[in-house]
Amino acid sequence: VDLAPHHCNDPDTDSVPPSFKEVVIEPATPSMGDTVTATVKFLNEGKKWYKLTYSWTLSRSGQHSDYFISNAETQVGEREPTFQFVVPDTLGTYTLTMHMGYVQASTLFPGGTLSASTTIQNGSTTFRVTN
Repeated sequence: VDLAPHHCNDPDTDSVPPSFKEVVIEPATPSMGDTVTATVKFLNEGKKWYKLTYSWTLSRSGQHSDYFISNAETQVGEREPTFQFVVPDTLGTYTLTMHMGYVQASTLFPGGTLSASTTIQNGSTTFRVTN
């Protein structure tokens, strides 16, 4: 029988938001028209959270940097976020930039809130599109 006192801030009942290390793309050197899968890698998985909101932007470097795609995504489940995009049919160097948003949990995060912000250490990756 567990006779230990239980407190409202029992760490076993609090969610912990995940944090992220970097975004990785596959294939790492895509060709025009390829479908690329991007995965945001965990730094810390956290616990007892169920939904994550984030956004990403794909932009081209250089003089004519008017090209960009931007999207907001919601990932459900305690897993590394993944999403796909199609490589533009213009040669050049592109940067994929992640903006991590909010995490929602079924139990309170430390501090008593139902959502918390999350972070990413290196939120961008650059790749070159070839023929």
